Amino acid sequence: MFRLMTLMSSLIVIFTSFSSCAEPQHWRAKKGDTEYMIIGSVHVGDKSMYPLPKNITKFLEQSSGLIIEADVRSSEGVVYPVSSILSKDVLDKTQRQLLVNIAKDLGMAEAQLLNAPPWTAALTIQLALVNKLGYVSDEGVDMHLIGLAEKKHLPVLSLESVQFQIDLIAGQPNGGQEMLLSSIDEYEGGDKLVQCLIESWKSGDGSMLEEASLTDKATEDFNEAFLYSRNRDW
Repeated sequence: MFRLMTLMSSLIVIFTSFSSCAEPQHWRAKKGDTEYMIIGSVHVGDKSMYPLPKNITKFLEQSSGLIIEADVRSSEGVVYPVSSILSKDVLDKTQRQLLVNIAKDLGMAEAQLLNAPPWTAALTIQLALVNKLGYVSDEGVDMHLIGLAEKKHLPVLSLESVQFQIDLIAGQPNGGQEMLLSSIDEYEGGDKLVQCLIESWKSGDGSMLEEASLTDKATEDFNEAFLYSRNRDW
């Protein structure tokens, strides 16, 4: 499945409790005198996802701060690694044609994908697809919560920097070949998957989220870099 979309919902999948409530799943955790509310985040969305349940917004209003994965507002000074590996270099003839077809379907020049590093092409495909479906990053759960925190003058803390995430994605083997191949192979039907994830998040349907996660065929190295290692660091 689309790897980035998987990561967008990773917290939901990991902490699934199969709640029957028709609202986004969330959990409370406590360590010492500090109490946390944990909510799985989707980095893109639309206005139909809001407002969030009152118990979530009330908890935030009474909190000392908001902890998020990465603050995309802090992108000034981010350096994008230069790659000598292009998408056309890591694809065979059939895969290149599929990439060309995807470019046409998304209304972009084929060279924009073929001549980009694999990881860049993969992100471009995923972002273009979710935008085509009407979802945008400004309506993602992270940005929505950040907006609420700002209104209450609450500090926003990040677990990772934007630079760390860019370096992680760009540092994949062969410039992100695995991510690109995943985006190509599963582009057909990707729109239904994205919509399923969004609707499952809105309704708190843990079983659907788990089922969607099981379609992911990421390698162990990919999961170690993008999921397990980061979870241990957090």
